[in-house]
Amino acid sequence: MGEKAFVTPAVLKWSRETARMTVEQAAGKASVSAQQVVDWESGHDRPTIRQARLLAEAYRRPFALFMLPAPPRDWTPLKDFRRRSAIPFTTATEFLIRDLRVKQTWASEWNREQGEAPVPFVGRFTLRHSPAKVAADILKELDIHPPNYANPLKEWLTKAELKGIYISRTSYLNSHLTLDSEEFQGFAIADPMAPLIFINTDDWDTAQLFTLVHELAHVWIGETGISNEVALNFKSLNNIDQVERFCNQVAGIALMPDGFVSVLPASTFTSLEEVLAQARRCGVSGFALLVRARN
Repeated sequence: MGEKAFVTPAVLKWSRETARMTVEQAAGKASVSAQQVVDWESGHDRPTIRQARLLAEAYRRPFALFMLPAPPRDWTPLKDFRRRSAIPFTTATEFLIRDLRVKQTWASEWNREQGEAPVPFVGRFTLRHSPAKVAADILKELDIHPPNYANPLKEWLTKAELKGIYISRTSYLNSHLTLDSEEFQGFAIADPMAPLIFINTDDWDTAQLFTLVHELAHVWIGETGISNEVALNFKSLNNIDQVERFCNQVAGIALMPDGFVSVLPASTFTSLEEVLAQARRCGVSGFALLVRARN
């Protein structure tokens, strides 16, 4: 029997729960029974140092954290703008968000210490403004002129990063990491010192582009949060948060401006091939173009 670790039961339980792991999953990581994990978290027993280190590694928490007298203050959870039926966050998602928030916080503090000026467009608008006004400002700020580009997604990514927005995508972190787009499509941290956008690449390029511009809208209205209802709809659905509806409208207008859509000849919409051809120019799906034209 190895030497026992002086862990705090409440901290041990908090670490497991914030890693979105069940008692059974934690037990598997430490090669013990589920009842032993329950005993550790209730204070009826203590894990050995080796077992505690295995749990720390599994939860991605410092081993020394288990010795704190009480659970520490963690980051405030990202505001959840997802639809009510969204699947719960997985452990992979929790770890990814935690990792990116560490990096974003470091970048924000570094920029502040270096005397960098805040990014001027973060929180420039609110829901009281029109989506068209926000979309026009995004296009002006990023110097983008749809549909005049060869690679829409690449241009939007490049222009956003040049303006000081940190962009992260699943493929940037781990080419083998897969996050279900039904769980979430992206999130934004609207910090004026280091705004960050994450895009789930478990989606088509057209969906990724729409997600990117949707999350840019979150930054422009200063709304930090995570999304998975990113798409244009024929009508506003009651179960979609008003912020999500607003950001979807902004994205639709920014990617398919009035000046482009309104001059398309009526014959465009009598041919599927022509609809798809015009949609490709904007980097959107044929369905998105049809919805935008109808609206």
